[in-house]
Amino acid sequence: MITTAPAPARDDLAAALLDGVHGADGPWRPLRPLLLSPSGHARLGELTVRAARLVLAACRRRARTAGELLTALGSPPEHFPLLDREQPLDERLLEAIRPDILMERGVPRFVELNVDGALGGVQQSDLIATRFLGHYALHGIHGHGRRPGLSAPPSAVEARARAVRAFLGPRTGAGAGAAVVYPHFGVGLLPALKDPERFADWLAPVFRHARRHGMEMFAHPLDGLANDRDGRLLAGGRAVDAVFRPFVSHGQPAGPGLTALARALAARTVRMFTPEATMLLTNKRTLAWVWDDVDELDAQEREFVHAHIPRTRCAERAAAVPPADRADWVLKPADGFGGSGVVIGSAVSAEQWQAALRRAPLQVLQRRVDPDPVPMRFADAATGESADAEVPFVLGPFLYRLRPSGVLVRHGTPGSGPVLGAHQGAVMNSVLLAGE
Repeated sequence: MITTAPAPARDDLAAALLDGVHGADGPWRPLRPLLLSPSGHARLGELTVRAARLVLAACRRRARTAGELLTALGSPPEHFPLLDREQPLDERLLEAIRPDILMERGVPRFVELNVDGALGGVQQSDLIATRFLGHYALHGIHGHGRRPGLSAPPSAVEARARAVRAFLGPRTGAGAGAAVVYPHFGVGLLPALKDPERFADWLAPVFRHARRHGMEMFAHPLDGLANDRDGRLLAGGRAVDAVFRPFVSHGQPAGPGLTALARALAARTVRMFTPEATMLLTNKRTLAWVWDDVDELDAQEREFVHAHIPRTRCAERAAAVPPADRADWVLKPADGFGGSGVVIGSAVSAEQWQAALRRAPLQVLQRRVDPDPVPMRFADAATGESADAEVPFVLGPFLYRLRPSGVLVRHGTPGSGPVLGAHQGAVMNSVLLAGE
């Protein structure tokens, strides 16, 4: 389904394509994207929709509202300060999805399902694909062997803008256009974006796409948000119609801005893309619930789960995997992200495994996937020297309103570890589409 793209004209020119692409311009730069067929791209989208609906159905068998789901998951309530507890669990929660898919002997395996508006890598997936595509076109590399020409997947930034506009509805900001604030938050940003001006510059393409859809989106510090007398949300003294939430709430320190946003949401004077209830579906215990219910599913659903979702179960201490079997399992925080806290059983000692199991009850155990590698060439950003390595990779197709768009790729680099997380040295990449 997926291969490496053709070699670029020159390694040094390809390395320069990633200048300013935050998360892809690190010590090792990938010198080519991956190739995916159009039918393969569509197939990943179809599989993602099926996985997301299975997760949502598992949640609805246990809860009717976001508040009930929070209780069923056992997550700390203080981690969700913006949660509307009465939010119904319906398909409107599936506005924004980006799974983590490993390929195992050519079969897509969903190791995580991220459901939320605060999905990282949207701009990177677009930028990397379009820059590589332009580079190949400039140097007359239009195809790969006998394949027809290359193309970029549909823009994830554009797909997200359409989704935000549809989510807000036709009446929001009627006339002059909806005023949508994109908060500049403090914790979780890439270091290069800590400066507010650089943050706004980076988001310029996002704001252009928003204007095309009748929204006036702008950046403003999260800590600077406030309320007026009627509970409306103010950004720099200006009333806003909606908020694009790019952060995980419990990762931000408590402050007046977060409090003001919570007040406006409670008063229903502002809308937020996406509601915090979407984050609950990202909890990895929901994949364990799918497996708990697998015998109750119809034959086609059971076949899908066995084929595409690695066996997952809640890691309560009574059901812990014994140290002798740890090589077959991966331990993950149920509500973690970025690869933080992931323990691969085969990479630790028996004592370390037992200690990890004891650390926290809200974890899941997932059968280890043996990921297919892909040959990749890298450039050392410090020396300019090239290096080849076969590395594992994660595919993250972005789906907005259940339609696939750009694809974020994260893969290892020469000498990197087995966890392909943003905080473990994995580098961002993207895909181009090539003929079947």
